[in-house]
Amino acid sequence: MKDVTVAHRYAQALFLVTEKRRVTAAVLEDLKGLHAVLAPGGRVASFLMAPQMRLADKRKALAAALDTRAQRVVVSLLDLLMRKSRLPLLGEIRDAFEALVERAQGIRRAHVVSAVALNEHERTRLIAVLEGYTKASIKLTAEVDAAVMGGAMVR
Repeated sequence: MKDVTVAHRYAQALFLVTEKRRVTAAVLEDLKGLHAVLAPGGRVASFLMAPQMRLADKRKALAAALDTRAQRVVVSLLDLLMRKSRLPLLGEIRDAFEALVERAQGIRRAHVVSAVALNEHERTRLIAVLEGYTKASIKLTAEVDAAVMGGAMVR
């Protein structure tokens, strides 16, 4: 099974639990903060991924470090990911979870690629046009690609 599919399933389960407990926004913030701390190659990630460390020690250290700093459901998710050797999927899980939260809030993502950077007025106009078409709020990301000869591509 592809990692993206696995990450999406974890994100869906997490979303259902957080919605039921009404802690979705807090969990999203926790995941965003933890992603930087658990970035591959970092000290914390290296400790948690080290095969010479016992799983019980890793679980205990993680629970102690996050006890009052993160939502309980986040600590449980990280514990599960560690036990299943899927901690490297945390970034994809966070992205999929954020997309589910945005969708529930009526927010749609759009990505524009243009030859030159869009100024604020152009961004605002593009968002307004896209919101008119989709009848949803738009979260726009922009990318400059010199290979684009003119105009813009919106996805």
